[in-house]
Amino acid sequence: MRKFIPILALVVFLGGLNSINSGVYAQSGPPDIAGTLSRLKNNPRYQGRILGTHVKETRGRYLYEVRILRPEDRVTLVYVDPQTGGVVGDSDRRQ
Repeated sequence: MRKFIPILALVVFLGGLNSINSGVYAQSGPPDIAGTLSRLKNNPRYQGRILGTHVKETRGRYLYEVRILRPEDRVTLVYVDPQTGGVVGDSDRRQ
């Protein structure tokens, strides 16, 4: 019983830290990518199935890299600015 109480206290303490950290991230983290993905799907240039996303650092700034399987069976990489949600470039052409 004596060993159980300190372990329980440690678990409660660490759980509290986790909720504090997640709250801070929620306030200062990048904008939600769901709206950006929705806009990409509605753009005729980027029609297709979204295969996945990554955060990529390029020249000291972060970008979302979105992989889209196009109807002609090729993959296009689209680079999106996480702050504005705007397309910065893609693998077919750079803007």
